[in-house]
Amino acid sequence: MVAFMMSLGNKIYAQLNESIFSFNYGLAPIGHDNIDFYNTDFKFGIPVKLKKGTLVNSVGFKNYGFNYTKDFSFSTTNISRLYDVNYSLKYIAPLAETWLLTTHAQVAIVSNLTNTISNNDLQLTGYMLVTKLLGADKKNEALTWGVSYSTIMGVPEVLPIISYTNQISDKFLFGLGFPETFVDYKINKISSIKSVFMVDGFYANLNNSVNINSTTHADKVSFTSTSLGLEYNYKMDDLWGINFKGGYAFTNRYKLLNNNDTEVFNFNTASKPYLSAGITFNIKKTKQNKL
Repeated sequence: MVAFMMSLGNKIYAQLNESIFSFNYGLAPIGHDNIDFYNTDFKFGIPVKLKKGTLVNSVGFKNYGFNYTKDFSFSTTNISRLYDVNYSLKYIAPLAETWLLTTHAQVAIVSNLTNTISNNDLQLTGYMLVTKLLGADKKNEALTWGVSYSTIMGVPEVLPIISYTNQISDKFLFGLGFPETFVDYKINKISSIKSVFMVDGFYANLNNSVNINSTTHADKVSFTSTSLGLEYNYKMDDLWGINFKGGYAFTNRYKLLNNNDTEVFNFNTASKPYLSAGITFNIKKTKQNKL
C-alpha cells in the first residue's frame, strides 16, 4: 500500500518512526469462496540524514499465497504463490517553514517466478506528496495531498492521495483520507491501539500463462481489498516492538487478466475476516529530527 510520512512540529520535522526492520504475517481464512489467502511481508530500510532533508533506502520482500479448496476448470498451480521483491527510495525535504515535500520511487519484480524473469515482471511505482502544517502553533495539524502511480486498486494507475491528520492530545491522533483513514490512541508509553479503514491491493505478472479454456488465457493477477481493522502495538523495549491486527475485509476482488488488463476470470471472492501479527526493530527510539 502507499505509505507516507506525517510531519508535525514547530518547524518542519520528519517523524523517523519507520522501522529499520519489520516482518508481518497475515491470514484471511477460507470463506464461502473456498479460497484462503495469506501473505508474509519483510522490509529493511535505513534513513540517512542529508544536509537538507532525509533519504530512506528500503528493500522488501512479499509472498502472497492462495490455497484453493475447490476444483476449477483450469489448473491453479501457477497462481498459488506470487512474489514481490522491491527496492524503494524516499526523499523528504522542507520547502518552507510550514511546507514539506515527500517523493518516493520503487522498482519491483512482481510475479509467480515460474520461469525466467522478463520485463513484464518489472513494476515501477511512486508518489509525490506535499504537506502543509496547519493550526495556530503549526505543530499538531497537517494536510497532505499528492498523486501516486500504484497498484492498490489491482492494476497500475494514477491515483490521488489526500490526508488530514490532527494530534488532538498526547494520546489521541486521527487521520482522514485516501487510501487510509485511521484513529490512533496511545494507551501508555509502551502500547497503543489503532483503528484503520484502508484500500490495498497488488498486481502481478504470470511467467507462464494460465489456460482458462481452449481460447482464453490469463497473463496477470489482480487483487484489491477494502477493510476495517483494529491494531494493537506494543514496545518490548527501545529497539523491538510487536503488533497484532484483526479485522474484516468488506470487499475482496481477485481476478485474472490478459495482457491488455481485460478480465478473463473472476473468483468472486467473499468478504471475510483477517488476522496478522508482526515484529519491528528500530536502531533508536522514535524521535523527531529536524530536516
